[in-house]
Amino acid sequence: MDVYRQTTEYTGAISALMMVLHHFDKKVALNRETEFLFWQKSVNLPVRAPSIYALAIIAQEQGLSPSIVLEEKEYDYPDYRFKGYTKLEIDQAKYSSCIFAKQATAKGIPIQEREITSKEVFSLLEEGKFLLLRTNAGVFRHTGSASRYVVVFSDKKKIMVADPEHAVDQVTPEQLEESLSTLRSKKKRDVRMIVL
Repeated sequence: MDVYRQTTEYTGAISALMMVLHHFDKKVALNRETEFLFWQKSVNLPVRAPSIYALAIIAQEQGLSPSIVLEEKEYDYPDYRFKGYTKLEIDQAKYSSCIFAKQATAKGIPIQEREITSKEVFSLLEEGKFLLLRTNAGVFRHTGSASRYVVVFSDKKKIMVADPEHAVDQVTPEQLEESLSTLRSKKKRDVRMIVL
């Protein structure tokens, strides 16, 4: 998988999705213009990060058959104050998220709300699926905790993680499991994924 390094603090999930789209269709350019065009289509205003629902819509528009699994459908950003957002802005982002969720539902994108287990993730990888997965990417980077979307896929039975802030690396099942559990315990975020 070709790596695309995000050029802004807020486009990690978009850049991860771009890597998957490019993997399946080389016409999807891995460049800043594509990154910004997808960002404009998916940004969960007024915060600057994209909506998982909008990312799935982009994947569908590019010819893939995405499905979304979330542990909580409602938008949440527990450490928003550290990014300089107000409670009002987070409430507005929740409303933006609801609009994208309605659009994804109208387009027939399957959306499930339930716990995501590492066993399920391993099973999907065995099926050859690509996952846009929210994890504690700090586990893979050997840094502090960081709630980030990465691409997780299997290559010759190896678990690979494509991180738009880092690289493509092989990880162990234990690291992947730790990245999910500490996302919940340390970052207070739910695990979310788009299955592609």
